[in-house]
Amino acid sequence: MNSKLADAAAGEGPREAAPAARIGTASTLLMLVRRELWEHRALWIAPLVVAALMVCGAVVAGLKYHLTHGDMSGEDRPGGMAMFAVMQGAASTPLSVVSLIVLAFYLLDCLYAERKDRSILFWKSLPVSDDKTVLSKLLVALLVVPLGVFALGLLLSLLFTGIWEVNAAFGRVPPIPGWDMLGWLKAEIALLACLIVGVLWYAPYAAYLLLVSAWARRTPFLWATLPPVVAQIVEHFTFDTHYLRDLLVYRTYGIWPTLFGHMQVGRGRAFALGAALDRLNLGAALTDRNLWIGLAVAAAMVFGAIRLRRYRDDT
Repeated sequence: MNSKLADAAAGEGPREAAPAARIGTASTLLMLVRRELWEHRALWIAPLVVAALMVCGAVVAGLKYHLTHGDMSGEDRPGGMAMFAVMQGAASTPLSVVSLIVLAFYLLDCLYAERKDRSILFWKSLPVSDDKTVLSKLLVALLVVPLGVFALGLLLSLLFTGIWEVNAAFGRVPPIPGWDMLGWLKAEIALLACLIVGVLWYAPYAAYLLLVSAWARRTPFLWATLPPVVAQIVEHFTFDTHYLRDLLVYRTYGIWPTLFGHMQVGRGRAFALGAALDRLNLGAALTDRNLWIGLAVAAAMVFGAIRLRRYRDDT
């Protein structure tokens, strides 16, 4: 009897351990993400400061400047629609620029700093694997911060629209032409699709900076910038070619013509906000061969960063 009970308990053990392991992995990643946001507060403070400045600027501009109805007449309705389509996208542009700068320095510093201040000794004493630690940093850079900036940009677009409508109620500006909630929602979905494609396309850059952060013994910024610059100079004077430069330029802009296709906005070509979602070539962008090659290269560099953190000890 006891042996049967023991066998039954042994048989049930693995089935109960799997959910516990999954919960442990999720809670560990959550703890590591919270650690990154606590230790690198510029990741969320900088976008909030920029958003506050933008709101203050919009309020001051609404009080100081007036736009007459003649400046946006019924005959210029397509131009007005295009202007507000651009406004929706521009609401998150300053946030994106600041966040990209902050994220670049974060990725260069996150693995280097823990060796410099020897906090890596404390974290290695905990039951946290190197792969989870490195992946949590990549998760912060490619998922947590971009989604947070997107949500903040969405809130800003609502605030800007509210500020405009308040000024319109006082007669300072004309009402928003062509505004509809469904079109706004489609425009935000289009921006989210652009964000997803951008994160996937620029993942190799993020992985490269993470690898440099794990490799450099000092001045990771120089290690990240000098090798590509020197390699381009050597290629130019040795082979009189510029393949590396073309590759870097392509990895910066190459996916956007595929995503946007022949989309054009201007006088005579304006379209409603929601039409942007229908005009995106999302399928072509997500199935682009070079995008997946870049993701494979990014995975290899992340693997290298994990191995370096595991076996390299500068302390």
